[in-house]
Amino acid sequence: MKMSYWVLIVTFIACLAGGLVWSADHYHGKFLEEQRRADDAEQRADSSETITANVLRTVAITNIILETNQHAKQQIALESQRAENDIKAAVADDDCAVRVVSAGAVKRLHEYANGLRAGSGSSVTSQPDG
Repeated sequence: MKMSYWVLIVTFIACLAGGLVWSADHYHGKFLEEQRRADDAEQRADSSETITANVLRTVAITNIILETNQHAKQQIALESQRAENDIKAAVADDDCAVRVVSAGAVKRLHEYANGLRAGSGSSVTSQPDG
């Protein structure tokens, strides 16, 4: 065989090898890019899951606090009703129950009652007679 054929064959093989090297480098770069993109997406998904879990935990804690506050308000209302009934029973036969209460005492009792109601979100204002 002539030398020119060998040169052509070697050149062809070198071109094939160069093409393979270029192709391997090109697809390896694409692989690394896709791997980085997949890792970023996985990290964002993990971050989203963490945020969602924190939001759900916050909502659950808020619900527990609201239920506890509602229960406390109900207990205060029950205790106030019991105290009112006890006071009515205690003064039912007493002559002081029919006496006029001074305006200062009425004002003080209204302020106290309004202070208790302030925690429930509603306030009742009234002015004493006299």
